[in-house]
Amino acid sequence: MIPREVVAMMARRRLVAEVRTETAVQALGVVEALVAGGIVNVEVSLTIPGAQEILSHFAARPDVLVGAGAVLDARQATEAISCGARFITSPIFSPELVPVCRDANIACVLGAMTPTEIIAAQRAGAEMVKLFPVEALGGPNYVRALFGQLTHMSLQVAGGLTAESLGGYLELPVRTLALGSLLIPRALVERGNWQALTNRTRAFVEYANNPHEYAARFLAMMGVVPRQLQQPPLVALPAPGGGMPGGDPSNFKPWDSRPVEHGSEEGWLR
Repeated sequence: MIPREVVAMMARRRLVAEVRTETAVQALGVVEALVAGGIVNVEVSLTIPGAQEILSHFAARPDVLVGAGAVLDARQATEAISCGARFITSPIFSPELVPVCRDANIACVLGAMTPTEIIAAQRAGAEMVKLFPVEALGGPNYVRALFGQLTHMSLQVAGGLTAESLGGYLELPVRTLALGSLLIPRALVERGNWQALTNRTRAFVEYANNPHEYAARFLAMMGVVPRQLQQPPLVALPAPGGGMPGGDPSNFKPWDSRPVEHGSEEGWLR
């Protein structure tokens, strides 16, 4: 399978799980739970002890598309590829990874933050660009502004995604969304509660496949209260006669007569 086909396969599922655990045993449990829940694009961080063995374990599986994450240099890329990684992902713009991936016929995903870095990464030969850390850069609004100027981008968004912002990214033409702790809470990993992680994964997959239909259910599961259901801020009422027609003008305060803004009832999922 050529690199573009690998990226196309990832894009069809949209969600990529970023696996970063403290032990290899935890990583094995996490990946099995993710696959059972419907996420097959798995990025195994090289920061995990025994990451090479994890890559080798899942590389032969036909139901998992496994790649290496947190790759910073050519040596790490070469080692990950030798262990069966189908794609290489870096959080930084590291052009030296491109020829290594090209020679091995492996998809290369380079990191970027700015429009200049994004274009430079694509020109260097990256099949997809990892926009990281996207939430710190401005979230969906930042990505939307980028697409307003740069229409031919192959983007993955990563770094700090939240349940509230997820819907905004799903509405944009990003290729993939990389999910770390939002999808894989540390508490579930430490307890080894793989069934709960599988159930959580299914909810993410369901939401990604049909965000408009399942938005309310997904956000409720994540404990997010829609804006139109939140309590409006309390507004102090004017004293009797103060600020009212016919009252004492000396007690009038302009802010007493302003309408309370409850916000728009549309677009709370932005």
